[in-house]
Amino acid sequence: MSITQPRGFSASATTAGLKPSGKPDLALITRSEAADRRPHATGCAMVFTQNRLVGAPIIIGRRVRHALLSSTSTSPAPIPRALLINAGNSNSATGQQGIDDAQTCCTALAAHLGLSPAQVIPSSTGIIGRLLPTDKIVKALPALVSSLSTGNEADTAAMGAIMTTDLVPKHARAEAVIEGHLVKVGAIGKGAGMIAPRLDSASRAVAPSATMLVFITTDAAIDTPTLQLALDSAADASFNRISVDNHASCSDTAICLSSGLAHPVDPAAPILPEGSMPPIRPGTRQFDQFIDLLRTVCADLANQIVSDGEGATRIFTVYVAGASSDLDARQIAREVVNSPLVKCAVHGRDPNWGRIVTAAGNAGVDFDPNHCSLSLADAGNPDAAVHVFTEGRPNPDALKSPNLKSAMSAKHIAMHLRVGTGPGAWHFTGCDLSAEYVRVNADYTT
Repeated sequence: MSITQPRGFSASATTAGLKPSGKPDLALITRSEAADRRPHATGCAMVFTQNRLVGAPIIIGRRVRHALLSSTSTSPAPIPRALLINAGNSNSATGQQGIDDAQTCCTALAAHLGLSPAQVIPSSTGIIGRLLPTDKIVKALPALVSSLSTGNEADTAAMGAIMTTDLVPKHARAEAVIEGHLVKVGAIGKGAGMIAPRLDSASRAVAPSATMLVFITTDAAIDTPTLQLALDSAADASFNRISVDNHASCSDTAICLSSGLAHPVDPAAPILPEGSMPPIRPGTRQFDQFIDLLRTVCADLANQIVSDGEGATRIFTVYVAGASSDLDARQIAREVVNSPLVKCAVHGRDPNWGRIVTAAGNAGVDFDPNHCSLSLADAGNPDAAVHVFTEGRPNPDALKSPNLKSAMSAKHIAMHLRVGTGPGAWHFTGCDLSAEYVRVNADYTT
């Protein structure tokens, strides 16, 4: 299980008729009403694309997030309990009509679940610029609600319904004992093309990095502001470090819901319907433990997404060190990962390392090429790294090394690039560029 493994969550999927294939295209994730008894132990956190052109669900989601983070004890905002996700239509570039259509679907679902419309968050992925067929979605809601359940079947159904050009479903989970309770985190996601997430942050600006959608559940006791801090950190350490085609979608979304219903590990401890775990607070050891758990799940999903990139046959991670700052290192790593020439070399297993160092030099970051070094390795065998470029000079013998051929043939290539002696470091992961990627995107709407 993944999305319904944490206590207090259910999922379902059905076919509304949005995908030309006729496959399931509507998914629902809900949180138990029991968690509402401890609002200080439940929460909802969201990060969205920084693309200037955003889908209608993003506009609605941002409004909900603002209301949640502006909420006070005297004027509390209702915590979302349902995520409604459709595939086949992104409801983007659809103007006010798109917002109204998304809201219509949320209102209709809220009526079925006995919630307020503000407790339903929509997400959409698919073709841009086409109005959402609300009649089809609303008609499918009774079946979607009646099939809510937990377990592998529910998780698998929800994973399949949100897929577009994905070849495989994506899910991740992790657990740890925190404050004497077994805390679980589960997630599902989709994404294969239009992947270069630049997810925002509710608390600060995050530098930039088919649509990425990620939905995370946890039974940790954690409120919205604290959960938002954790998701901001986890997203920046994972989703903002991957790229398939350097094209940030207008619908990129990651949402995390918490229920506070984690069970105590002590078998003698009472099991309370509303949960007994003390709420996690920022700046505590428990908060650090939870962030580690969330980062593990997000990093797993991010790796799955880039590995399933449209037409991808292998992935590569660029590790930059010695830059003047982390921001400089990030810029260099991103430039290398997104270079079409580097991606083609990776696809062809060609150790043309000159493309890598010149891409780094094209990043707009100041560094001394005479202090630049590069090694290539199979990520699964780092001890066999081949140093092809050292302190600004090539190593001719490196091209004869059998380890170099092994590195470039690996399913995951590690490129370690040192650009000086500064403290800045970053890593970024991408995939190769193949003829299949061109075919998929040349025929996407036809």
